[in-house]
Amino acid sequence: MDKIWSVSENSSDYPALAALASSLGASAQAVWIGNREGADTVSASSVEQVLWADVPEGALYEDGSAAVLAAFRESAPDAVLAATSKRTRLLAAQLAAAAGTRVVNDATSVTIDEGGSPCAEHMVYGGNAYRTEQVTDGCAIILVSTSLLAAQDVRKPGKNAPIVELAPSRASGIALVDRSHREVEQVNLSAARNVISVGRGLAREEDLQLARELAAAVNAELGCTRPIAEGEGWMSRERYIGVSGAMLKPELFIALGVSGQVQHMVGVTGARTIIAINKDKNAPVFRYADYGVVGDLYEVVPQLVELLK
Repeated sequence: MDKIWSVSENSSDYPALAALASSLGASAQAVWIGNREGADTVSASSVEQVLWADVPEGALYEDGSAAVLAAFRESAPDAVLAATSKRTRLLAAQLAAAAGTRVVNDATSVTIDEGGSPCAEHMVYGGNAYRTEQVTDGCAIILVSTSLLAAQDVRKPGKNAPIVELAPSRASGIALVDRSHREVEQVNLSAARNVISVGRGLAREEDLQLARELAAAVNAELGCTRPIAEGEGWMSRERYIGVSGAMLKPELFIALGVSGQVQHMVGVTGARTIIAINKDKNAPVFRYADYGVVGDLYEVVPQLVELLK
């Protein structure tokens, strides 16, 4: 594989995308849709070259897709590695349509087989199984999971790569009708060494303080199951762990009042050590745990915190 494109709407993803391309034996040719400042940042990300589609103030990310599609047809890369987001999902689909192929979604690993074909592994059936897809012909267009990006051994940047400006952007047919403010919590669970996740075993929102005290005792970040974030609204969407949330590989994962449904636990299958605390001895979470405590978390957690102090 000689030519790999890397794509993201966040400039901070490009060092990891470049490292992933390097692991496949190729240098990354970065594609950036946005302003010049972002292109300059991407050029310092150990990439070989930056293809820049300028998006003027007030224009949409999607307005740069026509320039990228034209460059894609001319350049004909062997593969496209894209960090997963709403906008890159759309762009990847457009590239796949242009190439007459399909997108491999949320890849947890990308390798090259003995015949030189790219292979991407991703979860299926709600995380109950993994499927490996081999791209035998044409361009491999792969959306990379956040966990795979987080696992990359990022190199120190060398000299800045040259920036090639693509054709001017033009209206995509998508219009911004309205914009409303949404509170987004700044949390990076993927970077946390230790993580505690809370589930419906907590009876009230104020009882989250128990989890916070345990998290402070073990220097852990706090996450949750989907019902806690999207059902109860006790924690932000950014802290939801699971098949459609954060995918983690912490050193230590403590499941606190978590039943252990596969949709949640698939988010921490890469954890080195899993500890479960649940009063139901038959809870599915114990099938995943290296260590289990059968007991009422309202009694167990304060004792643990005191011992850890």
